[in-house]
Amino acid sequence: MIARVYSPKESAWTEKGDYKKYPDQISKGIALHAYKKYYIESLSKQGSGDAHVSVYWSLYNNSTLEIISSKYLSSFSENNNRESIPPHAGKQKGKSKIYFNHLPIISKEEYISLIPSCPYSPSFLVRTKLKQYQGVWLTRERAPLEVFPQDDTDMIRSNYKSGWVKPNLLLDKNRVDSVVGKFVNSLRVRKYFLKKVHKVIRTPDPKNGDRYLLNLELGLDNTDQSFRLSEHVYQKEGNDTLCLPEGITWNSSATVYFILPVKDQGNWVHHFINQLTEASLSTGDTNFHVIVIDYESKDIDMGKAFNTSLLSSRHTIISLTGKFYKTFALNKAANIVPNAHDIIFLFDLHIDVPADIMDSVRMNTIAGRMAYFPIVGRLACDSTSALHRGFWQIDGFGVMSVYKSDWDRFGGMNINDYKFKWGGEDWDLIDRVLMLPVEVVQIKHPGLYHYHHSKTRMWN
Repeated sequence: MIARVYSPKESAWTEKGDYKKYPDQISKGIALHAYKKYYIESLSKQGSGDAHVSVYWSLYNNSTLEIISSKYLSSFSENNNRESIPPHAGKQKGKSKIYFNHLPIISKEEYISLIPSCPYSPSFLVRTKLKQYQGVWLTRERAPLEVFPQDDTDMIRSNYKSGWVKPNLLLDKNRVDSVVGKFVNSLRVRKYFLKKVHKVIRTPDPKNGDRYLLNLELGLDNTDQSFRLSEHVYQKEGNDTLCLPEGITWNSSATVYFILPVKDQGNWVHHFINQLTEASLSTGDTNFHVIVIDYESKDIDMGKAFNTSLLSSRHTIISLTGKFYKTFALNKAANIVPNAHDIIFLFDLHIDVPADIMDSVRMNTIAGRMAYFPIVGRLACDSTSALHRGFWQIDGFGVMSVYKSDWDRFGGMNINDYKFKWGGEDWDLIDRVLMLPVEVVQIKHPGLYHYHHSKTRMWN
């Protein structure tokens, strides 16, 4: 502790500019040398009312205290010389593994003969040609997806419009018990029983019936084993029985290709690498590949950054020259995805990588049937991912996953109408995805947070 505003008898506070109210406000002399970087951390606990935090210093041979200006400050997360600063003492290198992702998956072959299959064609599939950007409004008109149990998707203490800060809708527990009970009862002949409901997502369709994505932990009679069951089931409108929707089979072993266009975003490339590495280590998921399209970045050695034990064999760097051209870069990367049965995942450097994101991508992306557009939470400039204060970008479609075969069918990004300007290319994209037609899955994903960041030296 260098200095503090503190009183053992009362809640301590000061007016702006008053640094002599408490004895510990001014530290002992600490010599800082020019052109060297120092890591400092300031903590503030706010009560009621407004709050402010200011840090002062005095320059050499000058006793006057002055606020440390932005000229001398840089965010730790945006620091160019990352290796020169020691790791934050509060940063834990290891995260507890997500046990559900490590459970053995029950094969569909074990129950496909126990539960009837049925045709699946939701009423909200697009069957006509759309006007420009009409797809954005069609997705808004659909009933939102519901989850159980409640997930951590509330954008707390936010000043944004209420509809964009609310969490995912909570699915009624009685409905969950009914659907899960029917499904698990069908598996009793195989000696399975329910141990825990990990997550259930309902896709409402008032006209034709509801689809459920069940994520259940099951036990096996006379053993202490646990198994994972992750399956899409369908309940037709007006029918109490469950069925397996035809064509809705997700591939747990599909390779996910992260696609990242980059120009002079070295700090955020390191952020992505660290996040992806933590996600992979915590889940054991290594079935992915990263394609970076680099427009002559000067602030990072891209090859060196990706030369890690995890990523050295799981990345490809495409070097391009000239003006930053996002849509062209995305198409260039998609073209080298080797297999029609691989998943293309358009991502963003300024976003955290939730540990379960690849699992979620696979479950909600099905060739010829479903494309996944997880809703990204945009954090306010003073918010952390732990606080997650901001709003959900309901009308954003830039982060998405689709099978390579479907990408080729709708033609990828529109490189003619969206060259160097920013915005609109994702709205154009959602129109063409909907017209394939495939079902678009949109849901707020816990931990998928976009950081407010400086636009300095970005792109063009």
